[in-house]
Order: sequence, then structure tokens, then C-alpha cells
Amino acid sequence: MKIFIAVLIVLLVAPILAAGIQHDSGYILIAYGKTTIEMTIWVGVAVLAAVLLLFTIIFMSLRRGAKVSDKIASFWSDRKANRGRSHTTLGMIAFIEGNWEKSRRLLTDAIKGSEAPLVNYLLAARASHALGDAAASRHYLGLAEETSAKASIAVALTQAEMQVDRGRLEEALATLTRARRNAERHPSVLSLLEKVYSGLRDWKSLLELLPDLRKHNILAAEEIDRLERVALMGQLEHAAGQADVAAVQQWWKHLSRAWQRDADLCFAYCRTLVTLNEQAAAEKVLQQMLKQNWSPNLVLLYGLTAGADIARQLSTAETWLKEHGDDPALLLSLGRLSLRNELWGKAKEYFEQGYRRSPNAELCFELGRLLSNMGNQAEAERYTLEALQLQGQALPELPQPRLAGY
Repeated sequence: MKIFIAVLIVLLVAPILAAGIQHDSGYILIAYGKTTIEMTIWVGVAVLAAVLLLFTIIFMSLRRGAKVSDKIASFWSDRKANRGRSHTTLGMIAFIEGNWEKSRRLLTDAIKGSEAPLVNYLLAARASHALGDAAASRHYLGLAEETSAKASIAVALTQAEMQVDRGRLEEALATLTRARRNAERHPSVLSLLEKVYSGLRDWKSLLELLPDLRKHNILAAEEIDRLERVALMGQLEHAAGQADVAAVQQWWKHLSRAWQRDADLCFAYCRTLVTLNEQAAAEKVLQQMLKQNWSPNLVLLYGLTAGADIARQLSTAETWLKEHGDDPALLLSLGRLSLRNELWGKAKEYFEQGYRRSPNAELCFELGRLLSNMGNQAEAERYTLEALQLQGQALPELPQPRLAGY
């Protein structure tokens, strides 16, 4: 239809143009300096039309060429981006597989075409760290931080993880402290801080961190309880290492009631008091604890602790026979408390009862020592040999202790 209309227009216009040319051809004179150009008006119109057509053709050609150029540029750009994505993916696979050298090479090659160079830089830094190339690791971390204003936390976390892995805990702590100020309660920061505080044995800071770990569900509740126990034990060991009785007792007072009822913590605390020659204080705590929370370990420690009134201490322990009379640990401790009160016959009875219920090395040693001091060498040697057999030790020469040694 368009062609038909065009042909129709040409057929209508052509006779009109022919009639106009025959009627008056006219002329056009162009003069420039000494040069003149003269032509009919219709030739001028034809030249003008030809020039306009030529410019139109040139313009269309240039426009089409620009589109082709854009397509070519887009093709190479897409090809570069696809190559970058492919190398990034292969680099990540190599990183997961532990092929650090290959991973770093692929990741760095893909940076120019990568849509997320931060990831490439961070993984390249980690790969360099795995290769032991600290300088390259710092270089890539610096480049990563320049990629975005929001990259500082990711860079700090990566740097801190590598510092922890190298055992540079003080540097990691400084890095994480800065990161925590910039990202309040950041979960990954808290998790790394737990490792750093544990490694530095900074028990006070670890205990202060635990509420945040619990609040943000960084670790399981059981693991947080374990960490709290470790931190509390660490504080006790530190105070004990300073031989500071006041600090040890202050530590116990500051414990929550729940932890004061914990048998392991109570045992560690009382054993520390005994070591620091505060046996009377230890005996009181053990006595209160055993009324609430029966523990064989605590009973054994009670039997090795000399209270302020050893006769009353023995009487108190004997009241526990009603509920725990079959416990070998209680019978062993009653025997030891009887020895401390110089009740040799009663001590022998308690040791023998414990032996009949559950023979063990400690009971056999105590019986052997007691019988030796009572002059019954044959029985003493028999129990001592059995004790050594139960312990799996070599048989040394048997000592000959005296009763006054108790």
C-alpha cells in the first residue's frame, strides 16, 4: 500500500514538474569573488535535493554505525562480565577445596569484571592468609576497604579472624573493639570476642560478654553455661595463684545462688581454701552444701578437711549414714575423720564396711596404713598390695608408718 501511494504521488507530481519546467526554467546565479555559477532553478532544486539525500544517507549510516559500535561494546562488556563471574565462581570453588594459590589467581583475575569486587578481595585476602602471605593479605584487605564505605565491618571481621588464627590475640582484640563500636552488638564480632577473651584468659571480660551471647543466640545455652563455668573457674584459679584468701572468699560471695549450689564449683572453692590453710571455712561450706546437694567428691573432700571442731565434724558426718550409708565415699571419709579423732577401732570398722561394699585403692591404702600402725603387718601388706594392684602400679617397698603419724 505504501509503495502504491508513493508511485501515485510520483505520477501526479511528475506532470506538474514537467509543465513548470516548460513554462519557465528560471535561473540561479551564485557568485563568490571572481567565480560565478549559473544554472536553471530546476537544476538547482535537483542539486539541493541530491545534497540533502547525500547528507541523509551519511547521517543514517553514522547512526547505524554507532548502534553497531554500541552492540560491539556491549558484547565485549558482557563477555568480560561473564568471564569475571565465571572466574569468581571457580575461585570460590577452589577456595572451598583448599586450593589457595589457584583460588587467589582466579579471584584477582576476575576483579575488573566483577560486580562485587569486595567478595573477591576478601576471599583473596583469606587465600593469601592460608598461603602464609601476610603482606598480600594486608594488601587485599586494604583494597577491599576502598570498595565501599560499608565494607569496614566485613574487612575488620576478616582481619580479626586471621589474627585469631595466627594467635595474635591482642591485635585481634583491638580490631574487634573498633568493629564493635562501629556495629553495635554485631553477632560475628561477639563470637570472635568470645574466642579472643578465652584465649587471653580474660575471664572478667568474657563474663561481661556472656549476656550478649545469650541475648543474640550466638551459642547454644549449654555452651554458654560451659563458658561461664570455665570463666568462673579461671577467676578462682587466678585468685588462688595469688594466694589471696580474701579474693577467693570474695569470689565465692559474688557467685549467684545457682552457681553456689554447683558441686564442681563448690569442690574447687573448698579445695582452694584447704590449700590456703582455711580448712575451717572450707568445712562449713562443705557441710552446708552436702545437706542440699549430695556429692561423693564433696564427701571425700570433707573427710580430708579439718574443721574447727573435729569431734563435731565426725558426728555431723555420721548423721548422713541414715540416707547414704551405702556410699563408699562416705564410709572412707568417716574412717578418716575417726583417725583424726584417734578412734582407731571405729576407723577400722568404717574402712572395712567401705571395702566390703566397693573395694578401691584408697580404702585399701587406708586399711593397710592403719593396720600397720596397729601392728598387724600381714594384713597391712595384703591390703597395700591390693591397693597397688587396683592402681596398676609397680610394687615398691612397703613403708612402716607409726600410729602417731595420723
